[in-house]
Amino acid sequence: MPHTGKPSGACQICKQRHVKCDETRPACLKCVNAKRICPGYTEGLDLVLRDQNQVAKAGAERRQKVYARKKNQTTWNGISSELSRSRSESPKASENEELRVYTSMAESRDSYAHAFFVSAYVLGPRDTRSDHGFLELLPRLFDRLPYDPVLSPSLAVLAHCYYGAWHPSIRNAENLEVQQTYSKALGGLRHALRDPRSCVTDELLMAVCLLNFFEYTTSALTSRPRGDQHVDGATALVKQRSSRTMTSDLSRRLLIAVVKALARASPVDDAPEIWDDPAEEMPYNSATSLDFIGRDTANLFAKAANHGLPANADSSDREIHTNIFLQAKALDARYAEWAEQVPIEWLPVSVPRESIPQGIIDGGFNGDHCDIYSHTSVCSTWNSMRVQRIRVLSLIADYQKTGSERDAILMLQRLADDILASLPYMLGNKVQPSDLHDMGFMYPSIPGQSVPTSHHQSAAAYGGLALWEPVRAILEFRQYMRDDHIIFSIQQLQRIGRLYDVRSVMEDMNAFRPVYHPSRT
Repeated sequence: MPHTGKPSGACQICKQRHVKCDETRPACLKCVNAKRICPGYTEGLDLVLRDQNQVAKAGAERRQKVYARKKNQTTWNGISSELSRSRSESPKASENEELRVYTSMAESRDSYAHAFFVSAYVLGPRDTRSDHGFLELLPRLFDRLPYDPVLSPSLAVLAHCYYGAWHPSIRNAENLEVQQTYSKALGGLRHALRDPRSCVTDELLMAVCLLNFFEYTTSALTSRPRGDQHVDGATALVKQRSSRTMTSDLSRRLLIAVVKALARASPVDDAPEIWDDPAEEMPYNSATSLDFIGRDTANLFAKAANHGLPANADSSDREIHTNIFLQAKALDARYAEWAEQVPIEWLPVSVPRESIPQGIIDGGFNGDHCDIYSHTSVCSTWNSMRVQRIRVLSLIADYQKTGSERDAILMLQRLADDILASLPYMLGNKVQPSDLHDMGFMYPSIPGQSVPTSHHQSAAAYGGLALWEPVRAILEFRQYMRDDHIIFSIQQLQRIGRLYDVRSVMEDMNAFRPVYHPSRT
């Protein structure tokens, strides 16, 4: 429950003494001069994630005060009537002397940003079987530590980023508040890395994961390459801690968050003592199992990049290329097995074009069917699998090149069809930016069923951002795609660019024109 007043930035002692605090960190000068131990500061985040028992207690106290005021209401009404009568009888009375009611001070943007991000992205509706051990862990961290000099500003960076991207008067994911809090988070991170005790805490690992997620988000919203420095930092922290210090449930879930980041980025030294020792105790679900396959995919692509394609290599690398090809085939089989073992509720339901609302078709859908999922997080997990499998199949096709790659290309194109069939479910009929809580948009549904209210919120929060990477993957491997894949993907990227105000999205569209390949159908 968000705080209803403007939060004070003073330290706890200055608040209790009702004196002005200079807010010097880590200890205010009043406490230092008085030779007291400064208890520190309470940031705006704890007002968002504060204990609900304290909220209930404060509410009860307010109700008691209201009741006490009502008991004296008769006396006050009599006094008020006398004052009004004397004012009306006075010849000097004027309109300027009328009683005025002043509203309380508005809450800071920091409070709004935190409340917006936590309600929409941390505590919002989701399928828990698609959790990756990341944002859903934040309440557990702040429950045991109200303020952390690295974790709190790292979350503030994400909060202001998403709030700025959605707010109609800002529409900028890299606004001034983002830049200021990002600098603050990096400063705290550099200081924490000098302390060996901080390097083995869950708070520091979560902070690095948040900063990596911020880089991933801004790279999508600005259409620019993403750096991997925070992924490398998270990997280094995990290596430093080793499996001996990552035995708690919270630590193991954070480890999965790092694996998820690695699946999107550079490979990692696959040391068994870091990644495989706690595997039997890992909180596995369908999403986290996919993350570990994605980690192996990232490692395989790094290996393939180091040795080049078989056509450009000498005979000494023939054995290595054969090994890469066999590993790619094994990974493809693992992705196929994953798709067969997901919960039955995760299976998409196909809806024919004639059952799709016309407004959605007019919004930019030209397929013969669309797929409906149990939740947007489930749809996002499916598309993540499709992107990773497309990469593997493209590697298989690159290594065959003898006419036998046709099966891989057909499966690759089928996965592209499935990605594009998920667009109506995630975007509905949206073609222009809108408010996050706007319920006036249409989404497809299974015939005879209505669209859940929770889907309007989750689709607005995640929809276009979750589709950005899958649609770009279709264009990245366009040499194996059909022309209709490429044309429709370009149109949808432009649409997502308008919805989320993605800068520079139009600049590289000409680079994604259809490319002829003899194996394409």
